[in-house]
Amino acid sequence: MTEESSESQDAPPKDAPAAPMLTRAERIFVRLTLWQTVLSVAGVFIAIVALYAALTESAAVRQQTAAAVWPFVQFSIDDYDSANAAGFTMSFTNAGVGPARMNAVRLIINGAPMRDWAQAVRQLGGESSDQIGRNFITNRVLSPDESVAMISTTDPGLARLFQAAIANPENFIAYCYCSIFDECWLADSRWDTQKPEPVEECPDFGDTTFQN
Repeated sequence: MTEESSESQDAPPKDAPAAPMLTRAERIFVRLTLWQTVLSVAGVFIAIVALYAALTESAAVRQQTAAAVWPFVQFSIDDYDSANAAGFTMSFTNAGVGPARMNAVRLIINGAPMRDWAQAVRQLGGESSDQIGRNFITNRVLSPDESVAMISTTDPGLARLFQAAIANPENFIAYCYCSIFDECWLADSRWDTQKPEPVEECPDFGDTTFQN
């Protein structure tokens, strides 16, 4: 078979139908469909960007608002011992810029959880006297700069018992508080109380909860 005859076999028949041509109206429709698709994709992209920006802005606003009402509850001891006089005061102060909701308090003395100050005084080997002041702290809201003396005494014997108790590292007090946005922090006198631990929610100390 010659080369000429091979080429003639590979070539399409002269009478083969030509590819259909689009009419002007069909070409316009195709262009419009293409632009509609492009605009739809662009619209979806813009919507996603706008949603992301809105969520980011909302989170930033919430962080700023939370920072504007951030509570910070500090635990402090004030005591003195001079000759025949002695005093002891245990206080909580909200040094933050927002209210603090005090939720849970736990006081451990000599390895045992205390339910109230009367039990704590007995545990220390003291006796209740008229020279002792108490304030409740659990389920209380502390305003910014507000300070509450949880317990105070000017009874020399009892004050010295409390001073000895806080010198024992096995004795401690733990407390948890929350902001108005339910952001909570857990502090413990065995840790650095200047760096309370953020928690999802305050723990339930159950039967070991201090009841004031």
